[in-house]
Amino acid sequence: MRIVSIEPTPSPNSMKINVDESLPASETYNYTKDGDPASFPAWTRKLFDINGVKGIYHVLDFLALERHPKVSWEDILPEVRDVLGSDETTQTEEVNQEPEENFGEVQVFIQKFRSIPMQIKLLEGEEETRIGLPERFTNAAMKASEASENMIMERKWAEEAPRYGDIEEIGEQLKEEIAASYDEERLRQLVDLAFQNETEQKAEPVTLEILDDPDWKVRYQALDQMDPSLDDLPVLHKALHDKKASIRRLATAYLGMIEQEEVLPYLYEALNDKTVTVRRTAGDCISDIGSTEAMPHMIESLKDPSKIVRWRAAMYLYEIGDETALLALREAKDDPEFEVRLQIRMALERIEGGKEAEGSVWYQMTQATKAKDNN
Repeated sequence: MRIVSIEPTPSPNSMKINVDESLPASETYNYTKDGDPASFPAWTRKLFDINGVKGIYHVLDFLALERHPKVSWEDILPEVRDVLGSDETTQTEEVNQEPEENFGEVQVFIQKFRSIPMQIKLLEGEEETRIGLPERFTNAAMKASEASENMIMERKWAEEAPRYGDIEEIGEQLKEEIAASYDEERLRQLVDLAFQNETEQKAEPVTLEILDDPDWKVRYQALDQMDPSLDDLPVLHKALHDKKASIRRLATAYLGMIEQEEVLPYLYEALNDKTVTVRRTAGDCISDIGSTEAMPHMIESLKDPSKIVRWRAAMYLYEIGDETALLALREAKDDPEFEVRLQIRMALERIEGGKEAEGSVWYQMTQATKAKDNN
């Protein structure tokens, strides 16, 4: 098995390795660093010997290679090529020894008991961080536990959307947001519902007037319980201009959840927000919608001061960009950050080679899994 080409994926910690052999559509394999190496094929054991490789997903004619975020792709990929062999043309890349900011994706989990948050868990590669919540959350969970025969078994970890940036800052921000959304009254109601074995109902629709409340916690709590739809566009538009970045980020995420092209003009506004996490969230939402109408705005984002926003723009252009993006991609091909540079060069290679856009790698993987399930 030899490498045909290497492509980016939606995660900066995963890379798609196209190979010259294909598995049957009904077969997929997932290898992890903490698995049983003796049962793995020899080539996977060699890949796990490479510093930074932590997971391999094998489906059809490609591998999804997962890395530890602290280890650069510039160090990993040459060794992957040595292990598997490669037919692709490679270029020597200069290693940037001092990245300007944390590039890692942070996975977010909230532990809940009957809808009552208990603690936060953050994963960045193999690093795990747990953050406790204010005492009122523990008190509420203990009161609600009297309604359960086995509270320990009922506790669940709910995965939230990933965040990007410094893991400590993300933890503090999440703690602040959860504390804002769950005040004493809401926790009391959740305890009552626990004894009735019922779930929390969605709150009343958010109004423009609620967003005028001088307390950002009131504004955030109202928005956090929203089930967004196109009817909420006026409210979400107003929230995009809130003084609190957490509210602007949440409004942006909600626009993406609507998944309609009507939200694109609002996402363009978020793409120019002063806070990088809002801009990155907007880029994610635009990419998920997958409309070529957003291309001029994502092209402009190749010039964003934050590499995580430039990276998202480059990946969008790789996934659905066309010839109209070539000039901007050529101008940006020497980006100082390796991950961004790789995305840009992959986009150039696809578009200049006349290859049709196939959508995200995760879309391709999902289709492969569906094919397996249907067989």
